Amino acid sequence: MPSSLLVLAALMGTALALPSPITAADPVRILPYNWLFNITALKGPGCPDFGQVSPPFSTRPTFGMNTVDGSEIYYWHFAYPHIRLSVGPETPEASVWCETTLSYAELENSDGLVPAVEPEYRLKLHKNGTRMLANYELDEGVEARWKFTYATNGHDKIVDNITVAGPREAGSYSDNSPQRELVQWRLPKCGTGTIKYRTELTLKASKAGAKGSVSSEKTQWEGETGFYGVQQGVSYDWEKCAA
Repeated sequence: MPSSLLVLAALMGTALALPSPITAADPVRILPYNWLFNITALKGPGCPDFGQVSPPFSTRPTFGMNTVDGSEIYYWHFAYPHIRLSVGPETPEASVWCETTLSYAELENSDGLVPAVEPEYRLKLHKNGTRMLANYELDEGVEARWKFTYATNGHDKIVDNITVAGPREAGSYSDNSPQRELVQWRLPKCGTGTIKYRTELTLKASKAGAKGSVSSEKTQWEGETGFYGVQQGVSYDWEKCAA
């Protein structure tokens, strides 16, 4: 594994996945033995902390998930502690954004973080819609709008939207972008690639005197308290590469 990638993994955290064991009763699954995501660049007021060593309070990968029913939908989640907003009578509208660049690599069939010499799978970005885990506290008349724009190397951009309208009591929620016609973007190469996307949150109070906030839960780490980060789930699956 290149030393630069090791440094990035140490600074930003590593999104690493091993698929669940497959039994005879399980559906046929199309996925590599192991794979890796790293954050390689961040830009914007919603992620000013690239390169900081403070895992609980920095923009970073968090966890992966997948279905086990044969639909083969996978997610990796990325936390954004600095994406948080509030509105009220004095500030009825606010917005914040972050552009994230990820590197993706298929790994060898081993316990080491070694890129596959002869990759067998091509990652397909965005099969089932973006997820967002966040805490909302919204009065009636307040609306939170998420917009996720994925760059696809000159092809048509993939854009997802999630709208959360008040009233909504404080709490942690998971919201998916609305289901629609299947949209997939195959990475140009098998086994490796770059994914870039922009995450934007707009919070608006259209009713006089209404208030609202979007943030994440707070957590403690070595005596410090900070925001854990709203978590964006990026969706993907794979196809087998031609022999």
